[in-house]
Amino acid sequence: MAPLLFIFDLFSDMNLILKIFVFMTLVSWVKNHLGSGALSWILIAGLTYFVLFDGWAIFGPIYILYMLLMFGISGIIIDFFFIGAGGPPPAPEEGMESPVSSGVDIQKRMQEHAAHNTAARMMRR
Repeated sequence: MAPLLFIFDLFSDMNLILKIFVFMTLVSWVKNHLGSGALSWILIAGLTYFVLFDGWAIFGPIYILYMLLMFGISGIIIDFFFIGAGGPPPAPEEGMESPVSSGVDIQKRMQEHAAHNTAARMMRR
């Protein structure tokens, strides 16, 4: 039973550390936008109470998601859902094919164009 209690203590410690980071983010954001006057300290106190104590169930997961996105997890998500999804385009049943169905035809045209330009340059000499 003791290791299970240790895990819950670890979660509460991580929650405290996360709240400290959120507090530092709030202070930095308010000071950058309002300076360090009395209004900014009142706003820091109000936002800190609202975000860290009253609305932590909402703002905690949002802050974790924000930090993950800032650390580059969004690139992995984009690669997984958008770039890696699907496969080759389906074969056309009837009618004309899309003019740009994949990058292969563009690459082939670029190589032909480069070969034509090289030959034209050699002929000019």
